[in-house]
Amino acid sequence: AFVADGMGGHEGGEFASELATQAFDRFITDLPSDLSHEALSGEIKNWVNETHALITNKGVELPQYEGMGTTFVGMFSYEERIYMVNIGDSRLYRYRGGILKQLSSDHSMRELTGDMTTPSNVIYNSLGAGTSAFADFTELTGQLLDEDLFLICSDGLSDMLTDDQIEEVLHQEPTAINLIEAAKAAGGRDNVSVVLLRVTE
Repeated sequence: AFVADGMGGHEGGEFASELATQAFDRFITDLPSDLSHEALSGEIKNWVNETHALITNKGVELPQYEGMGTTFVGMFSYEERIYMVNIGDSRLYRYRGGILKQLSSDHSMRELTGDMTTPSNVIYNSLGAGTSAFADFTELTGQLLDEDLFLICSDGLSDMLTDDQIEEVLHQEPTAINLIEAAKAAGGRDNVSVVLLRVTE
């Protein structure tokens, strides 16, 4: 389950995010079994490099998409283990016992420098834009508890609502549509993508 939030104009961003999600579908389908954590980490690194090159080259091949890129964040299961992948400033949160915690780190210049005057959407890591890309790759298996709720979202949600406001919406009624409506009511200046996953035994 992933959110890929594209950039580079409406068409460019949409194309870049589609390329990334399709590439990850192929990656998961073709992934060999019985890989160690280190080997799986290497496979993820290769996927990031190949997908970054794919999107970059498409931008060269099709000039109307030049400079396009996309974030990519979410969770996947492999060999009965759960992993997180994060590229960019879309976010993965865990909501447990009424408390919201951000698990991903924003690859934004604001986060990097600590300068709150820097626009939050200026990022230094994405698939397709820039000279290279990297992914934060973390195993979450041992951190999962029954009834944990995981929220994957674009910055269209996290830029409109504070973590406390997101937490309040999840406390009232934890649905994706409620989060989207709250972001739209707060100004809705960007597209809002939301995925909610609940852990059940």
